[in-house]
Amino acid sequence: MAGSNQNVALRITAIYALVGVSWILFSDWLLYLAVGDPHLLTRLQMGKGWVYVAATAMLLYWLVHRDTAQISRSEEDLRVRNEELTVAEEELRQQNEELIVAEEELRQQLTENYESQKKLFESHQAMAAILQASPVAIVALDREDKVVVWNRAAERLFGWLEGEVRGTPFSLLHPDDAKDGERVCASACQEAVLHDIEGVRMKKNGQLISVSISTAPLHDPAGLNAGMIAMFTDITDRKSAAENLRKSNEKYVELVNAISGIVWELDVESFCFTFVSQRSKDILGYPAEAWLAEPGFWERCIHPEDRAWVLAACRTAHGEGTGHELEYRGLAADGHIIWLRNSFVVVEDTNGHVKLRGVMTDISRRKNAEDELSRLNAELEQRVAQRTSELAALNRELEAFSYTVSHDLRAPLRHIEGFGRALLEDYYEAFNDTGKLHLTRLCSAARKMGQLIDDLLRFAMVSKGEVNRRPTNLSTIAHGIVQDLMLSRPERAVEFRITDGIEVNGDPRLLQVVMENLLSNAWKYTGKRQDAVIEFGVGEDRGRTVFFVRDNGVGFANEHAEKIFKPFLRLHSAEDYEGSGVGLATVRRIVECHGGRVWAEGREGQGAVFFFTLDS
Repeated sequence: MAGSNQNVALRITAIYALVGVSWILFSDWLLYLAVGDPHLLTRLQMGKGWVYVAATAMLLYWLVHRDTAQISRSEEDLRVRNEELTVAEEELRQQNEELIVAEEELRQQLTENYESQKKLFESHQAMAAILQASPVAIVALDREDKVVVWNRAAERLFGWLEGEVRGTPFSLLHPDDAKDGERVCASACQEAVLHDIEGVRMKKNGQLISVSISTAPLHDPAGLNAGMIAMFTDITDRKSAAENLRKSNEKYVELVNAISGIVWELDVESFCFTFVSQRSKDILGYPAEAWLAEPGFWERCIHPEDRAWVLAACRTAHGEGTGHELEYRGLAADGHIIWLRNSFVVVEDTNGHVKLRGVMTDISRRKNAEDELSRLNAELEQRVAQRTSELAALNRELEAFSYTVSHDLRAPLRHIEGFGRALLEDYYEAFNDTGKLHLTRLCSAARKMGQLIDDLLRFAMVSKGEVNRRPTNLSTIAHGIVQDLMLSRPERAVEFRITDGIEVNGDPRLLQVVMENLLSNAWKYTGKRQDAVIEFGVGEDRGRTVFFVRDNGVGFANEHAEKIFKPFLRLHSAEDYEGSGVGLATVRRIVECHGGRVWAEGREGQGAVFFFTLDS
């Protein structure tokens, strides 16, 4: 545009200069030739100048107008072209922007494709690692039943290496399972997914194994069926264990059905039986199927009077988690009543359900026997009570007779002993040796008889007397008895060991008799020892207070320990050790009246120990 305008200006300038020079030169030359008058020449030259100016002006106008029109047309063309160029530039800019966006999208898509391919590769690597690390044998087959995947678990399970089976037909089916194999392949081709199909397969070494098979179809990128993938799990051990469990269950059922009682299992929540042995038919007349099929069947078999507490006991056992033993009445199918003993425990199965398991036995015979025994016991108790009453009356009569006889015999015996002693003292020289001997024996026998009568009277008094309890110090009683014994024979050297402070709640009068008999016995049977020791003390045995009197006298054989408490039974001769044989029987009677017991231990030549307890 700038170059074109410059050319127009140069061209106009050149034309203007050429015309001007030509006009000046030719006009002046023509005027000098034609006019001689200077004044006119001047006017003509002035007029020529105005003509020149007008002419040049018109020429300039014409030139400028022509070129300006051309320039205007050029500018219009240029404007139109410029507008077209602007539109083209806008389109180009938009295309450039679209190209930039497309480039960015392409770059992003390439990046995403790269990331996708990277993730796909990593996923493929991970899947390959998982496939090889899987403990489950995984085999992939194409549509021609050829192996394309064979992981390490498959190598361990079947024995073939991947290189041995890849690309070859999967011909590991056992002949007996050919139909099973066809069914698996057909299901995979039909887009079916199969789970835990059990079959038998052959290993490389010819061994047959039981396997569980799960299959699923494979698809190519177009979504068409490309084969199948199968997972094999060795269940040989499980099948063997299941077979052993089946046999064990059969033995268990046989054993359970051989038990004389009804073996059962009950779900606590529903109170429905989950197992009942066949003995239910023999005992109650109902088949096991009825127990299992009908909810609440057992409740209807319980006697109405026992139903509430039996069901409550079952719920209590469930709450406490402890077993129970119940005895109640049941209703048999024929309507008669059967006594049942139900022993059960609370258990929890593998699913966490709480159940009761037990054995129900027929105890009708035992209950009938118990009823008969109760009747006989009641009859026996009535007879015993009657006989006891009769014996008590006889004993009272006998004791009264014994007391009367003993009391009435005391006066004659005193006369006999008194006259005997008088004869010995006043007429001793009048008798010969035989008479003296007879008279001495007469006095001794009368004295012994008097002692026996006193002991019998004391025994009778203890038997019919009442126990008047109050605090009693046995140590004080023992010290008093020891003083009396030492005064009776001061020449004896006996070591007494009396524990002080022994107090009980008992009858002082009767306990005085107990201590006199026990300490007198110890005094008597240590009479031939120079180092005699007599001890009274207290100890404890299984939480009870035990009193004892111990001596180191002649003792006795321990097998006779029970006999010495029987009346009139003596282990030593009366010539060696005087006594009536009633003292220890009296001790037992008094101790038993106090709610205690007495026993003895001894060894011949080494002494004896008498133990006794008192109920406080």
